[in-house]
Amino acid sequence: MKSPHISLKQLFAELTDYSWADSLREHERDLHNENNATTMFEVMGDEIRGSLKSGGGKYEPSEYGLKTLPPAEIEPRRDFEQLALILSEAMIERIWNGRSEVFNDLYHKAEELSEVGIEAVKPYLLSEAWADFKQFKVDWTHKIATQNNRLYEVMHEFWGDIDVTLIDKRMVKGLLSRYQDFPKGNIKPYHAMTVREVMAFDEEDIAEYEKVSAKTVKGLLKLCQSFFSAYLTVERDIFQTAPTANVRYEVKSVSYANFSDTQIRKLKEKAVSLDGWQKWAILLAIFTGARRGDITGLTSESLRLDEDTQRYYLWIKSGKTDAATRPIPLHKDLIKLGFVEFAQECDNYLFPEIVNNPNRLTYHAQSLMEEQDIPASNDKGQRYTLHSFRHSFITKVQQCGVGTSLFQTVVGHQKTELGISKRYTHEFDVKSLLVVVDSIKDW
Repeated sequence: MKSPHISLKQLFAELTDYSWADSLREHERDLHNENNATTMFEVMGDEIRGSLKSGGGKYEPSEYGLKTLPPAEIEPRRDFEQLALILSEAMIERIWNGRSEVFNDLYHKAEELSEVGIEAVKPYLLSEAWADFKQFKVDWTHKIATQNNRLYEVMHEFWGDIDVTLIDKRMVKGLLSRYQDFPKGNIKPYHAMTVREVMAFDEEDIAEYEKVSAKTVKGLLKLCQSFFSAYLTVERDIFQTAPTANVRYEVKSVSYANFSDTQIRKLKEKAVSLDGWQKWAILLAIFTGARRGDITGLTSESLRLDEDTQRYYLWIKSGKTDAATRPIPLHKDLIKLGFVEFAQECDNYLFPEIVNNPNRLTYHAQSLMEEQDIPASNDKGQRYTLHSFRHSFITKVQQCGVGTSLFQTVVGHQKTELGISKRYTHEFDVKSLLVVVDSIKDW
């Protein structure tokens, strides 16, 4: 008998808390209601089955809000996925039919697979670690406590309430990069907003002069060092090496860097190897120049077919200006890779995993950049971020000689070159805009 991986006990503990399921209302339990509470678990189950069918290792629990980290080795990871599948089926049955015989069978099967014989080890959540940290730091003044709690809200919103042991150096760097684009606390209208509301803004929606100073970002790093190094590592022995070890924050340019063609090709190749939103959101960023909010808000109705050209396009129906409402023709590479089929199989949002947490896309892009050894900034000090895809798209089509008003339409900018003739010019149709996306031939 092999010993079960510790993650099996953690996963069992996390997915057998049925207090939420038992408190649902009748319409939320109705299996005929397509928005019933089982949807996430059904989608998760389908993904796990697909992963197991191909040998395992492709299911990522964090994409479904789970805190338990799967094993790195493939054999225990398959055990982990098998357990996750049984527990998801048990949750669905519990929601639909309560403590039925089917539920009891699934529960005991999961219990046997995880070999839970002692109290399950639960993850040490970020919120729990922060509460302990605040009790430890009894010397904080009211002013300092208020400031630090606000910074903790940034951590919590960016990472989620995850197991604190999962936080690593890359995640800390991603947090600092995202926080650099935050507005100052005394700027209207941001001063009255929650951290979540602020994070919903794209980087370019916040004027550069409104953003926090380098000193403020260093204040967040200092708090992270106190929290992760002095407390969780030295005081609590949670980490052997603190995730803030050797992390430095250097003042970077407020502007964004363009990727080189080679860098874009590397990122594209990596994205193609992925699945779901992690694949398509990056490919859309590369080939459309769309804003983060444009991408995360896409639905199945966003995909449309132009009658004149028989080319598919995306209809962006809302934005911060009238120009943001626009068509974006699909690049031929997106069509060849199967984006149309992917979108047609979706019922509502194309990327439900990130529609309410767009920062997951920001962090995902930063992770891919690190994996491809793309530095934090270029030789001029300009930063590489998710927003760099938009800058790169605009730069590329300009280099290809595309007219300004045409690419401005595709990316949702106000047209600047028409002058007084603008009042006599109607919106460009999809046929006119094909030249923008089709000009990119070597990515």
